[in-house]
Amino acid sequence: MAKALAIKILALLGVFAALWLGDGPGSWLIAGLIALLAFSLIAWGVFDVNSSLWTPTLWRAPGVNAVALTFDDGPDPEFTPRVLEILAREKVAATFFVVGERACANQDLLREIDRQGHLIGNHSFSHAWNINFGLHSRLTREITRCNEAIETAIGKRPRFYRAPHGFKNPALGDVLAKLAMTCVGWQVRGFDAVRSNANSIARRVVRKARAGGILLLHDGSGLQGTQDRSATLNALPMIIDGLRARGFAFKRVDELTR
Repeated sequence: MAKALAIKILALLGVFAALWLGDGPGSWLIAGLIALLAFSLIAWGVFDVNSSLWTPTLWRAPGVNAVALTFDDGPDPEFTPRVLEILAREKVAATFFVVGERACANQDLLREIDRQGHLIGNHSFSHAWNINFGLHSRLTREITRCNEAIETAIGKRPRFYRAPHGFKNPALGDVLAKLAMTCVGWQVRGFDAVRSNANSIARRVVRKARAGGILLLHDGSGLQGTQDRSATLNALPMIIDGLRARGFAFKRVDELTR
């Protein structure tokens, strides 16, 4: 929150100075530009999923000839087991950012994800569309309740958090620092939460992936996305084959940064 407060104070001082020292319409123009610049900076910090303005955000590890497959919004009893089958067949380790409510309802599935060697991260407890605009108390509650759900199931406390939709507000940095957690964004996303064409999803991910990149897909249905993840299931083998053809290995998010 300190950065946001500093931006607001500096902007107010700039606007005041422009109006106090200036003369005529030009002073109002300068004041307006200062206010617009401050607003744009704050908006960039909130809506750029890889911005580190409010909290250090991991989205790529340059120099690593590998990528990290990540899956959001599970565990989903219909689609997550089928994702796990593909990953096991292809011998690929991935990272699953799970929703706390779904983790509570599917503890055996969460344990299976962990048993197969995948990393489990925090994707909030409810995945409500507006939690990214909540302050310290709500963010703390969302993140800690999800952590508790995961730890109850697998005995491990997550180190990584991905905000729903990737949006971050100034309070998030304070909350994650207190919980000793790292925010995770993505280098490329497949848009599989809203697309139904597996070829399009695979083509986008394979073409845009870069060394060290964190790649975003979804194993969970709904939550402001479509109800069907069949396209993800069909795209996943093509994505793995395509990335291997480009010479990339696969690592979990925690392995990518070692």
